[in-house]
Amino acid sequence: MTDDSLPMFASNRSDKNQTVAAELNRLFGVMRNKLRNTPDIAIATAFLNPSGFALLADELELAPRVRLLLGAEPEQEVVRAISDSDADKNSRLSAALKRHADWIVAERDALGFSREVTDQSKRLVDWLKQLDEGAKPRVEVRRFTKGFLHGKAFISEDSSLPAVLAGSSNFTFAGLSLNAELNLGYGAGDQVHGNLVREWFEHYWMQSEEYDLASIYAEQWKQHDPWTIFVRMLQELYGNDLDDTIPRKLQLQLTQFQSDGVARAIRLLDSLGGVLIADEVGLGKTYLAGELIARSANEQRQSVLIVCPASLKTGMWEPFLEKHDFSRRVKVFSYEEIRNRMDKEHEGHEEFVRSMDDFALVVIDEAHNLRNSSAQRSEAIDRAILAGSTPKKVILLTATPVNNSLTDLENLIKYFVRDDAQFASENIPSIKQYIKRAQELEPERLTPEH
Repeated sequence: MTDDSLPMFASNRSDKNQTVAAELNRLFGVMRNKLRNTPDIAIATAFLNPSGFALLADELELAPRVRLLLGAEPEQEVVRAISDSDADKNSRLSAALKRHADWIVAERDALGFSREVTDQSKRLVDWLKQLDEGAKPRVEVRRFTKGFLHGKAFISEDSSLPAVLAGSSNFTFAGLSLNAELNLGYGAGDQVHGNLVREWFEHYWMQSEEYDLASIYAEQWKQHDPWTIFVRMLQELYGNDLDDTIPRKLQLQLTQFQSDGVARAIRLLDSLGGVLIADEVGLGKTYLAGELIARSANEQRQSVLIVCPASLKTGMWEPFLEKHDFSRRVKVFSYEEIRNRMDKEHEGHEEFVRSMDDFALVVIDEAHNLRNSSAQRSEAIDRAILAGSTPKKVILLTATPVNNSLTDLENLIKYFVRDDAQFASENIPSIKQYIKRAQELEPERLTPEH
């Protein structure tokens, strides 16, 4: 092939430094240079994207008129169902066409926010909105909705000498530069085949409906008020947790934010076997824990163990439990009592260890006291939680989960997250290594993700 000859074949072959985009640009360029008037262009494709358009934009923007025909590629299950019975033909086809339309929107939404991507999208929209000297659209887009459209074609539409490249390539970056495609060309001297492809295009073009592709892509820059953006961000962050907001009967008088916290804590308890409640001082961590204790003790008839500093045992927890009538199924021990009774030399050690099997829920108040995992009381409480034949759920309460380093956080969540790979599905193959890497960063570089 010479630079001024029309392509007869096109694929994406990195070993030969060939792309479909390069051959199409040559096809359009040769026709534009050899003919007196720049010919129109017609394109049939199932999919397109701005990065695919960018590969051909220089030539397409010079064409006086471009017709772009979109259509859904066949879905084999739908095709077989339609072939077997005409009863659901229309509904099945409509569903398939909707999926195709949804793909176009999803492709737009997945573009990202880089300057290059934004420039490509804006260039595509500007091209789709181009007008000629008579204020008529230079680009017309239609979509075939009477069935599936599997063929792909790029046509230089000179009336007497059409040139065509037709085959498997969609009008996308992958289709024009990456995928293993197969496209055959019919040059200006092959009027028979060229005219057959043109006739094929005209047949489906006349049956197709106008499609406002420009508006779909222009929505990227639609103005939104700050409240809408804020709510959308909340939806993205917490949409999967909306079930947590379903009202449930509370046994304590809680504020709305506290009842929301209880709902989220229940979800974490049920899914992970534990939860760390780290509200600031004065926001009612005791009452959140109290509602969770009530759920376990009163509703589920389970025994609950509370571990706290000695001053809080008699000064807060025992009066709190008596006031709310939780004391029948709830036991309170200080850190020192746990440490002493878990000592094998203690007179009541064996009986105390056996009693640990009765508790289904362990609440640890002022949990930051356990940040040193090698300390005697930390080891004693860890053994107490693990004691018995049934696993215990754990609630940790502290306003300061991190005092000296992020290792504090790691040591706390170990009380209920025993598997270092627990969050592998969240792209955290090792909790220990994840926290270690975050700890090694300068504090100013820490992000919310860390």
